[in-house]
Amino acid sequence: MSTRPSFDITPHYERYLPTEGSLVDVIATVRGSRSAGPGDQPDAAGPQLAEVIMLDCSGSMGAPATKLFQARRAAASAIDALRDGVHFAVVAGTHRAEMIYPNEIRLVAADARRREAAKQALRRIGAGGGTAMSTWLQLARRLFTDRADAIRHAILLTDGKNESEPLATLEEALAECAGRYTVDCRAISDRPGVDTWRGTELLRIADALGANPVVPVADLDRLASEFTDIISTAMNQRVGDVRLRVRTSALATVRFVKQVHPTIADLGDLAQRVDEQTTDYPIGAWGDGHRDYHVGLSVQPMAAGETRRVGWLSLLVPRSGEAGTDAADEVGQSAVSVEWTEDIARYTGINPTVAHYTRQHELAGAIRAAWEAFDQRRLAEAETLMGRAVALAYQAGAHDKLAVFARVVEIRDAAAGQVRLRPDVDAGHWQVPTVTGHHTQAWGTAGPADVAGMSRGVVPVPAEPEAPVPDEPCPNCQTRRRGRFCERCRYDFVSGAATGGR
Repeated sequence: MSTRPSFDITPHYERYLPTEGSLVDVIATVRGSRSAGPGDQPDAAGPQLAEVIMLDCSGSMGAPATKLFQARRAAASAIDALRDGVHFAVVAGTHRAEMIYPNEIRLVAADARRREAAKQALRRIGAGGGTAMSTWLQLARRLFTDRADAIRHAILLTDGKNESEPLATLEEALAECAGRYTVDCRAISDRPGVDTWRGTELLRIADALGANPVVPVADLDRLASEFTDIISTAMNQRVGDVRLRVRTSALATVRFVKQVHPTIADLGDLAQRVDEQTTDYPIGAWGDGHRDYHVGLSVQPMAAGETRRVGWLSLLVPRSGEAGTDAADEVGQSAVSVEWTEDIARYTGINPTVAHYTRQHELAGAIRAAWEAFDQRRLAEAETLMGRAVALAYQAGAHDKLAVFARVVEIRDAAAGQVRLRPDVDAGHWQVPTVTGHHTQAWGTAGPADVAGMSRGVVPVPAEPEAPVPDEPCPNCQTRRRGRFCERCRYDFVSGAATGGR
């Protein structure tokens, strides 16, 4: 039975523009689903996983020694989770990159003997030296060179900042590695609540290499299970190197393309121009699941009553065992059509999906700008920006974020955004808020309940009990109801009206 995922794209946007209107914002929900069960093995003809585990072994990982011990333990758990036949390697990262296993620069296929040898090699590593992440990333790229037909994935674990090389060197490495493999970054604390790693550095790596969330792991006892979960997810991917294709009419140009769920990432630097009107954006490997993308278009204004198709969204999915644009199928094409009008009731609507992600993007921007202001000792500006971030998080019901933001500010009135910088705050307190500020809640889902930080003045918004969802189809498109709004066409089941989501 085939386990190759099928794909669809659902665009959400406001169809109507004023006669002088020139901006169209589209949230594209991309879903991948497999036809086989979750325990099924990948097809013999399908892509196999290739995995590189990069462990920070710099001097700071030895202080305390628990960090390196738990990193070795986590890597061993990941190795145990690898399915037979998965090609893998383990890399030690300091101011240079060195092979832990095997002892030469190549990937080896996992089996019982090699898994045990790799775990033995892990026991021999120690901590020492600086941190130059470009060397780690470049070694991973070299290791993946002979596995172009595989789903190429890496784990990067660190506890510190990229202190042994200039930023330009890291940027050059990311440009060379982009599109070659994806990475999951995990960051561990120097001590509880204080981190020496830099969120902006890890976000930059994540954005360039697959746009997966950067996840802080405060409890080192959880690190092994975290690595195992990452490997399990990677092995469930069924197709690699998928690309989002954006094609515009002569009336339109692309302003930007960003991932907005599960994390915010600008994909502009990854753009691959096909022709004057067509651009591809790498969106990594897929199995089951969904991601949301914000596509911003500029269009030429037209007279009232004019209707035009201004763009098309589709996916390029590589054929099994093949690589390259010529060996990919274009699937899930969806058109973006707009109508110009002078009817104010029509063109003043705001699509709820677009509004949902616009607010979260503004929140992420505010927290990142607040950190940069603090880092440059512009403390009044940092406090103001954090107030904006707190107000936005409160409006979104994101109490998990409010609890994290309370690490750097005293929250006096969350709804009004009234905060004060904590007098004892330093750079180490800012990193977790910076990266988690880029994590987003999917449209139509409730925010996770916050059970921490309440003693610091974070007041939760009472959650209204949810009524059971009737089992009924959408009258517009027959999609089965899951909430108030239809997932596909945004029909509002409560008011009985379309919201202009298609």
